[in-house]
Amino acid sequence: MAVRGGEDYLKGLQDGREVWLGGERVTDVTTHPGLRSAARSVARLYDLQCDPRWRDRLTFPSPDTGDPVALSFLLPSTPEEIIRRRRAYEVTASATGGWMGRTPDYVNAQVSACAMASDYFASIEPRFGENIRRYHAVARERDLCLTHTLISPQVNRAAANADLADPYIALGVVRETDAGLIVRGARMLATLAPFTDDLIVLPGNPLAPTPGEERYALAFAIPIATAGLRFVCRETFDLERSSFDHPLASRFEEMDAMAIFEDVLVPWERVFLHGNIERFNRFFPETKLFQHYMQQVA
Repeated sequence: MAVRGGEDYLKGLQDGREVWLGGERVTDVTTHPGLRSAARSVARLYDLQCDPRWRDRLTFPSPDTGDPVALSFLLPSTPEEIIRRRRAYEVTASATGGWMGRTPDYVNAQVSACAMASDYFASIEPRFGENIRRYHAVARERDLCLTHTLISPQVNRAAANADLADPYIALGVVRETDAGLIVRGARMLATLAPFTDDLIVLPGNPLAPTPGEERYALAFAIPIATAGLRFVCRETFDLERSSFDHPLASRFEEMDAMAIFEDVLVPWERVFLHGNIERFNRFFPETKLFQHYMQQVA
C-alpha cells in the first residue's frame, strides 16, 4: 500500500490497545483529553506526505510496488540519498517547530539502519537477518508509526537485572515455544507509544548483560495492541487549554510510557536477537544505529 493519510492513521489507533493514564485505562487515545491533541498533530504529519506540495520531498517509490512510501524508510547508499533524507526530516521538524522529537521518522530511521545491518542479526541466526529485512519492508509498505524501548527500569543502579528482587522487573525471556518467545517484565521509555502501531525492543540497557543473563539479550517488534502488553503513561502536560496561551503542550505532548509485558508471545518472525550477550552488547557499534537516527535528531 502507499503512504497513509491522517484519517487512516487515526483509525489505526482504535484497536483496543491497553494504555493507562492517571490511574485509568484509556478507551480511545484519539479522543481522550490529554492525548487527542498529540494524536492529531501526528495525523497532520501523515497528511503532509499525501499533500502534492510535499509528496516528492517526503516519499520515494517502493522497491516492491512502486507506490510512494515514506522517505524515512529509504536505505541510503549515496551522499545524495543521505541529503535527500535530511531534507525530508527538515519538513517534519519544521511542521512541529522542532517540539516533537519522536515523530514517526525517528524510529523509521532506526529500523532502516537495522535493515542495512541485517548481516549483524544474521550472525546470531540466519533467520534473524531475514526477519529484520522483512520487518523493515512490512513497516515501510504499511506506513507504520513506531515507538521503541532501549532501557530497563532504573530500580537499583548498583545491581544487575538478574540480582533484583524479581528477575523479571527487567524484560526477559521466560521460555521458548514453537510459536515464539514468551517475555515478561518492563522496558522504558516508549515515547509516542499511545499514538504508534508497533513497538520495537532494541538493545540499550545501561547495564550490559553478562554471562548468566542471556534472558535479557533480546530484540523484537510487536503490535501495540498485543495481548498482555500495556503502557503506563506519565502525567500529561496537555491540560486541554487554548493553543493561543499554551502553544506547545496543547499540540506537541508526545507522551512517554513504560511498556509492561505480562507473558507476551513474540512470534519467531518478529524476533531479531535472542540469547547472544556478545552480539547484544555490540549492537550500537555494529549496526551504526546511532549515526542513522542522530541524523533525524540533529
